[in-house]
Amino acid sequence: PNTAFLMAEGDFFIQGSYTSLNTYVFSGNSAKANDPAGASDSFDPASSNSYSVYFDGELDRRFLRVFYGFNDNIELQLTYRDIRFFPGTLDTTIENFHNLLSIGNQGRENTERDLLEVFIHDNQNQENVFALTKSTSAFHQESMTLGVKLSIRDTATEAISFKLSSNFSDYYIEREINELSIDDQPEHSNFNDYNLSFYYTSLFPEWSLYSGFSIANVQSSLLKRSPKEIYYFFLGLNWHLSESWDFLIQTLEYSSPFPRDNVSTISADVREVTAGF
Repeated sequence: PNTAFLMAEGDFFIQGSYTSLNTYVFSGNSAKANDPAGASDSFDPASSNSYSVYFDGELDRRFLRVFYGFNDNIELQLTYRDIRFFPGTLDTTIENFHNLLSIGNQGRENTERDLLEVFIHDNQNQENVFALTKSTSAFHQESMTLGVKLSIRDTATEAISFKLSSNFSDYYIEREINELSIDDQPEHSNFNDYNLSFYYTSLFPEWSLYSGFSIANVQSSLLKRSPKEIYYFFLGLNWHLSESWDFLIQTLEYSSPFPRDNVSTISADVREVTAGF
């Protein structure tokens, strides 16, 4: 998990990651909800000012993060991300895994496998505002983030820090990826959002605690009626089992990028709980 401690002056750390994600999900007013043969881009009218979603596809994301200790109180961070969307090949594997555990497939077994179909529907204006159906086998730069982390308190066993960060080089994900032409979009600009984060870390002989809270001001980078602020919270506990083994359990919670409505749970806060060695 993220730690409140800073890198020592002159030290740097490089971290890379690769994530593959297969997703099949749709809102209750999607034509697929009542008929697996329904059109993926079709949605029934809904008494909602929010949005509905149909998402069937896979994506790969790559991250590269660089951390540098500028001095004892300042750490500089740079994150590079790229992404690709494609039909994928995991549908059958996931369905078989769900069947093995007697978990429902949400109707995915009744639809054609290995497709890329992503649509976001504006229920208020009854029109689709986002579409993605063309596979991008090559990776595209998603965004870069520049961050400055400042130490507030730093002892041998406890630390509190604050970070300010903002995105740039994100034109592809904000403007190019959407296959639909949207009117009245504001002109894209770099550093058009910012994120304020507070971190707290406490170390004990046999375990450690990590926590953080963030407020992201996303300005015009999402949908027209998306909340202008998104909140994020995490809490992690790490037990030191031996010299070579640790056990980590972590919960993440963040607010939805979709506006509040009473028709579906798309606007509900998202909570993730993970554990691992």
